[in-house]
Amino acid sequence: MTVPLVTLVALWGFAVSVTLKDSFRLIRASSFLTLVVEPVERLTASLQHERRMSLALLADSPTIGRVGLQAQRARTDEARDLFVDAYRDPGFDEISTDLIELRTSGLVQDLERLDTFRTEIDKAGTDRATVLERYTELIVAGNMIFDAADVGDSTINRDTRVQVALAHAHELIAYEDSLLTGALTAGAPTREEHAEFIKTVGAQRSRYAEIVKMMNPEDRAYFERLQSSDHYLRFQELEDRLVADRGTRAAPAVDAGKWHTAGERWLNDLVRFHSDTREALSVRATEYAEGILLRLALAGGLGLIAVIFSVTFGVRTGRRMVRENRRMVRALNGFTDDRLPNISERVHAGEEIDPDEGMPPDDFTITEVARVHEAFAKSRRAVVAATVSEVAARRGLGEVFVNLARRNQVLLQRLLRLLDAMERKAASPEELNDLFEIDHLVTRMRRHAEGLVILAGRPAGRTWRHAVPLVDVVRAAVAEVEEYQRVRIPPMPEDLAVSGTATADVVHLLAELIENATMFSPPEMQVQITAQAVAHGLALEVEDRGLGLDDDTREALNRTLAQAPDFDLFDSARLGLFVVARLAKRHDVQVRLRSSPYGGTTAIVVLPSSVLADAEKEPETPRTPSGAAPRPSPKREQPVAVPPVQEGELPRRVRQRNLAPQLRDQGGAGAPAEAGGSVRPPEQARSLMSAMQQGWQRGRDEVASQAREEGRDDHDQ
Repeated sequence: MTVPLVTLVALWGFAVSVTLKDSFRLIRASSFLTLVVEPVERLTASLQHERRMSLALLADSPTIGRVGLQAQRARTDEARDLFVDAYRDPGFDEISTDLIELRTSGLVQDLERLDTFRTEIDKAGTDRATVLERYTELIVAGNMIFDAADVGDSTINRDTRVQVALAHAHELIAYEDSLLTGALTAGAPTREEHAEFIKTVGAQRSRYAEIVKMMNPEDRAYFERLQSSDHYLRFQELEDRLVADRGTRAAPAVDAGKWHTAGERWLNDLVRFHSDTREALSVRATEYAEGILLRLALAGGLGLIAVIFSVTFGVRTGRRMVRENRRMVRALNGFTDDRLPNISERVHAGEEIDPDEGMPPDDFTITEVARVHEAFAKSRRAVVAATVSEVAARRGLGEVFVNLARRNQVLLQRLLRLLDAMERKAASPEELNDLFEIDHLVTRMRRHAEGLVILAGRPAGRTWRHAVPLVDVVRAAVAEVEEYQRVRIPPMPEDLAVSGTATADVVHLLAELIENATMFSPPEMQVQITAQAVAHGLALEVEDRGLGLDDDTREALNRTLAQAPDFDLFDSARLGLFVVARLAKRHDVQVRLRSSPYGGTTAIVVLPSSVLADAEKEPETPRTPSGAAPRPSPKREQPVAVPPVQEGELPRRVRQRNLAPQLRDQGGAGAPAEAGGSVRPPEQARSLMSAMQQGWQRGRDEVASQAREEGRDDHDQ
């Protein structure tokens, strides 16, 4: 509300200042009369007399009339000095306008050249027409000062225009008098002077006729009385005679003395009329200004009271509105920043959510603010209800995930046991290799099922009682990747192990990152895994040689890994990313992606000290999801025996050869080895039996082939 209030105050101040300025100018009409009107009229009158006498001097002998002209010049100089002093008076600026200031300064500059022009007249260096023109320019410039007067009231402005017109009309009669005085002094007017006289007479009579129509009734009656006087009638008679017959030097139409007497009387009557009407106009202007001031005092005072009331009301209302808005905004920010993010956690914890909890009291006095608060309250309840419904839907969806995953896990465990039995009974290496590949696919399916359980916020189900060496954990993660042969594992720290409670999650986390690295790198490229101890744990780096990620995408993925948000149902393509984020958050593991110098992406996994243990501790047999008791095992497992490779024979792949004993024995697969190692492991026995079967088959094939050859030879003979 500041802008309209400030605008209102500014408009009120502007209106008051303009009105006061005009009113004070009217009140100072007496000062205007003293500093402008009187000096200008005195100056123009002196210039008119000097003009007439200068023309008479040029028309007669240079020695005649010089004394009178010098006296008139002295009076003109005195009037000029008074005019210049009035112009330089400090009060002149207060009562004048910009236009009056401009015209007055121009006249002052023109008057400075008057002495030079007088010298030319004294030396007879100019003619009567030039003298008439020069003096007339000064007189007209003086009268033009009145044209700039502007009062503001239409009636007073009209009377002011009449006064200005009277000054110009008076100048026409004075011009006419000066023209004829010079001509009659010389004997008779010339043809050009007679034509100029006729034109001037017509102009001044036409001008007075127009002025009479503009006058107010009192001034018009006053002027009409003057026009019916003997002075005007005598002057008009002489004008008509001169217009009708210009006469000659021997017999002029009008005597110079008679013309001077008649013109002087009529000019004096006009000067008196002009002075009387001007004084009456000044009185009316003063009364008008006083009335304006009275109205201004009433309107300005009431306006000031209204402005003060508006400002006070506006400021109080504005402060109250701002205060209530800020209180509502604080409540809104508190809801969106504090309560809304915690609603999901509270609903998960089983708390009852009150939609109006934390709402500010509904005591707003501003109607608009109260309506906004009511609309916000409705929106808040809707948001809370939607959030509760969404959490409930996610919880139900999570339960569906867990139910399906658990069912799949049970079936997959049974399938793994069935595959173990089939692998023992396999008769050929080809069948055994196919079974191994199916076993590998089932293991990956089990990891994907565990991913659904993890997204639902439940533990995976596989745990170990004791720590598992780090190298075994990494190998187990690699074993769950489809293209495990592309993964390169350098030597790992032998003195570090992963705690049993975190082993399954760490294996799953690493498997997701390794599989992602193999998928997004060329088939001929390897994936490098390195490990090194850091200040607060162990850092594992999974580096691929793919195309890499742009900076924006990589930063978005890092935010997801750091914050571990709820799984976005519309972003199922990044299922493994959310699984890794959940597992990392569960064990306080830091996972971050960065650009690889080889062009790909490096995933850095920092295992904290809380999930690490001493590798010398007793290894543990994993617990199955069904809760079956683990089989007893010695303190140190014996490695799987591998049959020796004969010369010329390719090495054979042995299932679970590089897998940790704890992981190899999971789910009851395999039989425990005795302390002395007298019992052959089933894998070794299966391999030996398979080799024997293959040898027998090759022998039978060779015998059959040899028999066919012998039979073919006998037939040829």
